Amino acid sequence: MSLNAVKKIGAVLAAAVGISLLAVTPASAAQQCSDLDGPAGGSVRLCKSWNWDGNDYDGKWWTDGPSSLPTQTYLQRREDGVVRNSAYSGSYNDVSKIAFRLCDRLQGGCTGWW
Repeated sequence: MSLNAVKKIGAVLAAAVGISLLAVTPASAAQQCSDLDGPAGGSVRLCKSWNWDGNDYDGKWWTDGPSSLPTQTYLQRREDGVVRNSAYSGSYNDVSKIAFRLCDRLQGGCTGWW
């Protein structure tokens, strides 16, 4: 067998192994950040990440930088339609849809979902 033939076979095998590894490797995590304005003023930069695990998402959320939100403002998260008061950082597992909003205890209102 010539050296060229061996190189071609090696390249084909390397490509096949690479394709099979891509097929079994889960998608890499995605990340998104947004500046959320509170209903009573101030803002906070909130980030969220998610990773598709084959049938739903696992991920985290956290603040990125200082917050200028008033002390009566709090975060809510909605996981698959269920609304919960939330810490400003955390993680979730086995969720199809997640969203966040800010609410204010004194004014009684909330922002739109992000």
